[in-house]
Amino acid sequence: MRIATALTVIAVSTASASASLVQVTITGTIEQNQITAPPLGQFAAGQAAMISFLVDSDNFVDSGSFPTRGYVIDHSSFLLSSGAVSVGLQSPFPAGATPYFVLRNNDPAVDGFFVATDVDFPVGVPLAQQGLFGAFSNNFAVSYTGNTLASLNILDALGTYDFGGLQSFNWTIDDGPFTAMQLNFESLTITAVPAPGALAALVVVPLLRLRRRR
Repeated sequence: MRIATALTVIAVSTASASASLVQVTITGTIEQNQITAPPLGQFAAGQAAMISFLVDSDNFVDSGSFPTRGYVIDHSSFLLSSGAVSVGLQSPFPAGATPYFVLRNNDPAVDGFFVATDVDFPVGVPLAQQGLFGAFSNNFAVSYTGNTLASLNILDALGTYDFGGLQSFNWTIDDGPFTAMQLNFESLTITAVPAPGALAALVVVPLLRLRRRR
Protein backbone atom coordinates (compact mmCIF):
# COMPACT_ATOMS: atom_id res chain seq x y z
CA MET A 1 0.00 0.00 0.00
CA ARG A 2 1.31 3.42 -0.94
CA ILE A 3 0.41 6.51 1.00
CA ALA A 4 0.40 9.77 -0.93
CA THR A 5 0.44 12.92 1.16
CA ALA A 6 -1.22 16.10 -0.10
CA LEU A 7 -1.37 19.56 1.47
CA THR A 8 -4.34 21.85 1.66
CA VAL A 9 -4.55 25.41 3.02
CA ILE A 10 -7.42 26.44 5.29
CA ALA A 11 -8.02 30.12 6.05
CA VAL A 12 -8.82 30.79 9.70
CA SER A 13 -10.02 34.27 10.59
CA THR A 14 -8.16 35.96 13.41
CA ALA A 15 -10.43 39.03 13.61
CA SER A 16 -11.37 39.88 17.16
CA ALA A 17 -15.01 39.82 18.21
CA SER A 18 -14.25 42.85 20.39
CA ALA A 19 -13.43 45.13 17.45
CA SER A 20 -14.06 48.74 18.40
CA LEU A 21 -15.27 49.84 14.96
CA VAL A 22 -19.04 49.42 14.65
CA GLN A 23 -21.33 49.63 11.61
CA VAL A 24 -24.86 50.99 12.10
CA THR A 25 -27.48 50.41 9.40
CA ILE A 26 -31.04 51.77 9.51
CA THR A 27 -33.57 50.65 6.91
CA GLY A 28 -37.07 51.78 6.01
CA THR A 29 -39.31 53.05 3.22
CA ILE A 30 -40.22 56.52 2.01
CA GLU A 31 -43.82 57.43 2.85
CA GLN A 32 -43.94 60.86 1.22
CA ASN A 33 -41.50 63.41 -0.17
CA GLN A 34 -42.12 67.10 -0.85
CA ILE A 35 -38.51 67.89 -1.79
CA THR A 36 -38.06 68.58 -5.51
CA ALA A 37 -34.34 69.37 -5.87
CA PRO A 38 -31.84 66.49 -6.21
CA PRO A 39 -30.48 64.45 -4.65
CA LEU A 40 -33.19 64.25 -1.97
CA GLY A 41 -35.81 65.13 -4.56
CA GLN A 42 -35.03 61.81 -6.27
CA PHE A 43 -36.18 59.83 -3.23
CA ALA A 44 -39.55 58.50 -4.37
CA ALA A 45 -42.49 57.43 -2.20
CA GLY A 46 -42.63 53.67 -1.78
CA GLN A 47 -38.91 53.15 -2.34
CA ALA A 48 -36.56 51.67 0.22
CA ALA A 49 -34.24 54.00 2.13
CA MET A 50 -31.20 53.37 4.30
CA ILE A 51 -28.84 55.19 6.64
CA SER A 52 -25.39 53.70 7.21
CA PHE A 53 -22.37 54.96 9.17
CA LEU A 54 -19.48 53.92 11.38
CA VAL A 55 -18.71 54.72 15.02
CA ASP A 56 -15.83 53.83 17.32
CA SER A 57 -16.93 52.13 20.53
CA ASP A 58 -14.16 53.97 22.43
CA ASN A 59 -15.14 57.43 21.17
CA PHE A 60 -18.22 58.61 23.06
CA VAL A 61 -19.71 61.29 25.30
CA ASP A 62 -21.97 60.54 28.27
CA SER A 63 -24.82 62.87 29.10
CA GLY A 64 -24.59 64.71 32.37
CA SER A 65 -28.37 64.78 32.70
CA PHE A 66 -29.81 61.56 31.26
CA PRO A 67 -28.85 57.87 30.97
CA THR A 68 -27.69 58.39 27.37
CA ARG A 69 -24.35 57.97 25.60
CA GLY A 70 -23.45 59.47 22.22
CA TYR A 71 -20.96 57.70 19.97
CA VAL A 72 -19.24 60.02 17.50
CA ILE A 73 -20.26 59.24 13.91
CA ASP A 74 -17.44 59.03 11.37
CA HIS A 75 -18.48 61.98 9.21
CA SER A 76 -17.13 60.53 5.96
CA SER A 77 -18.96 57.21 6.43
CA PHE A 78 -22.49 58.63 6.83
CA LEU A 79 -24.85 58.04 3.90
CA LEU A 80 -28.59 58.44 3.56
CA SER A 81 -29.47 56.54 0.40
CA SER A 82 -32.33 55.30 -1.73
CA GLY A 83 -31.41 53.14 -4.69
CA ALA A 84 -28.40 54.67 -6.43
CA VAL A 85 -29.00 58.14 -4.94
CA SER A 86 -27.32 59.19 -1.71
CA VAL A 87 -26.48 62.23 0.41
CA GLY A 88 -23.99 62.60 3.24
CA LEU A 89 -23.62 64.92 6.20
CA GLN A 90 -23.16 68.64 5.78
CA SER A 91 -19.54 69.44 4.92
CA PRO A 92 -17.93 71.27 6.49
CA PHE A 93 -19.98 70.33 9.54
CA PRO A 94 -21.26 73.28 11.61
CA ALA A 95 -18.50 74.64 13.84
CA GLY A 96 -18.66 73.28 17.38
CA ALA A 97 -21.19 70.55 16.48
CA THR A 98 -20.65 66.78 16.41
CA PRO A 99 -22.85 64.05 14.89
CA TYR A 100 -23.70 61.33 17.42
CA PHE A 101 -25.38 57.94 17.43
CA VAL A 102 -26.99 57.96 20.87
CA LEU A 103 -28.01 54.99 23.04
CA ARG A 104 -30.67 55.35 25.72
CA ASN A 105 -30.81 52.86 28.60
CA ASN A 106 -33.75 53.04 31.00
CA ASP A 107 -34.43 56.67 30.13
CA PRO A 108 -36.47 56.75 32.33
CA ALA A 109 -38.40 53.58 31.50
CA VAL A 110 -37.49 53.03 27.85
CA ASP A 111 -34.40 52.12 25.85
CA GLY A 112 -33.60 53.26 22.34
CA PHE A 113 -31.44 55.01 19.79
CA PHE A 114 -31.32 58.35 18.04
CA VAL A 115 -29.09 60.32 15.67
CA ALA A 116 -28.36 63.90 16.69
CA THR A 117 -25.87 66.66 17.39
CA ASP A 118 -26.93 66.49 21.06
CA VAL A 119 -26.48 63.52 23.41
CA ASP A 120 -29.56 64.56 25.40
CA PHE A 121 -32.23 65.14 22.76
CA PRO A 122 -32.98 63.79 19.23
CA VAL A 123 -32.44 67.05 17.37
CA GLY A 124 -31.18 65.43 14.16
CA VAL A 125 -28.10 66.02 12.01
CA PRO A 126 -27.66 68.42 9.05
CA LEU A 127 -27.35 66.89 5.58
CA ALA A 128 -25.30 68.02 2.58
CA GLN A 129 -28.25 69.69 0.82
CA GLN A 130 -29.75 73.08 1.43
CA GLY A 131 -33.46 73.70 1.88
CA LEU A 132 -35.34 76.96 2.34
CA PHE A 133 -34.29 77.24 6.00
CA GLY A 134 -30.70 76.02 5.84
CA ALA A 135 -29.44 72.46 5.55
CA PHE A 136 -32.05 69.71 5.54
CA SER A 137 -31.96 67.80 8.84
CA ASN A 138 -32.19 64.03 9.22
CA ASN A 139 -34.18 63.24 12.35
CA PHE A 140 -34.24 59.63 13.53
CA ALA A 141 -35.25 58.12 16.87
CA VAL A 142 -36.67 54.78 18.06
CA SER A 143 -37.83 53.79 21.55
CA TYR A 144 -38.10 50.26 22.93
CA THR A 145 -39.23 48.66 26.15
CA GLY A 146 -36.91 49.30 29.09
CA ASN A 147 -35.35 45.83 29.12
CA THR A 148 -34.11 45.94 25.51
CA LEU A 149 -30.55 47.17 26.18
CA ALA A 150 -28.21 45.81 28.83
CA SER A 151 -26.07 48.93 29.11
CA LEU A 152 -24.86 52.02 27.26
CA ASN A 153 -21.93 50.06 25.81
CA ILE A 154 -22.59 49.76 22.08
CA LEU A 155 -20.75 46.43 21.98
CA ASP A 156 -23.45 45.07 24.31
CA ALA A 157 -26.08 46.26 21.82
CA LEU A 158 -24.90 44.33 18.75
CA GLY A 159 -27.79 42.84 16.81
CA THR A 160 -30.92 43.80 14.89
CA TYR A 161 -33.82 45.84 16.24
CA ASP A 162 -37.15 45.93 14.42
CA PHE A 163 -40.75 45.95 15.66
CA GLY A 164 -40.20 43.62 18.62
CA GLY A 165 -40.66 45.73 21.75
CA LEU A 166 -40.87 48.91 19.66
CA GLN A 167 -42.83 51.67 21.39
CA SER A 168 -42.34 54.60 19.02
CA PHE A 169 -40.29 55.83 16.08
CA ASN A 170 -39.69 59.05 14.19
CA TRP A 171 -37.80 59.37 10.93
CA THR A 172 -38.13 62.60 8.97
CA ILE A 173 -36.11 64.92 6.78
CA ASP A 174 -36.91 68.43 7.98
CA ASP A 175 -36.50 71.85 6.39
CA GLY A 176 -36.35 74.14 9.39
CA PRO A 177 -39.68 73.73 11.26
CA PHE A 178 -41.32 71.80 8.41
CA THR A 179 -41.28 68.08 7.61
CA ALA A 180 -40.17 67.72 3.99
CA MET A 181 -39.92 63.93 3.87
CA GLN A 182 -41.52 61.21 6.00
CA LEU A 183 -39.99 57.74 6.26
CA ASN A 184 -41.22 54.51 7.86
CA PHE A 185 -38.79 52.62 10.06
CA GLU A 186 -38.16 48.91 9.46
CA SER A 187 -34.94 47.86 11.21
CA LEU A 188 -31.72 48.98 12.86
CA THR A 189 -28.66 46.74 12.84
CA ILE A 190 -25.47 47.20 14.86
CA THR A 191 -22.51 45.09 13.70
CA ALA A 192 -18.91 44.87 14.91
CA VAL A 193 -16.41 45.43 12.10
CA PRO A 194 -13.17 43.39 12.13
CA ALA A 195 -10.21 45.47 13.19
CA PRO A 196 -8.18 46.92 10.29
CA GLY A 197 -5.30 44.65 9.30
CA ALA A 198 -6.85 41.51 10.76
CA LEU A 199 -5.73 38.85 8.33
CA ALA A 200 -6.63 35.24 7.96
CA ALA A 201 -4.07 32.82 9.33
CA LEU A 202 -2.93 30.14 6.98
CA VAL A 203 -3.01 26.65 8.43
CA VAL A 204 -1.46 23.81 6.52
CA VAL A 205 -3.30 20.55 7.05
CA PRO A 206 -2.00 17.24 5.69
CA LEU A 207 -4.50 15.10 3.87
CA LEU A 208 -3.85 11.42 3.52
CA ARG A 209 -4.96 9.64 0.39
CA LEU A 210 -4.89 5.90 0.48
CA ARG A 211 -4.34 3.91 -2.67
CA ARG A 212 -4.86 0.23 -2.89
CA ARG A 213 -2.20 -1.86 -4.52
CA ARG A 214 -3.50 -3.60 -7.58
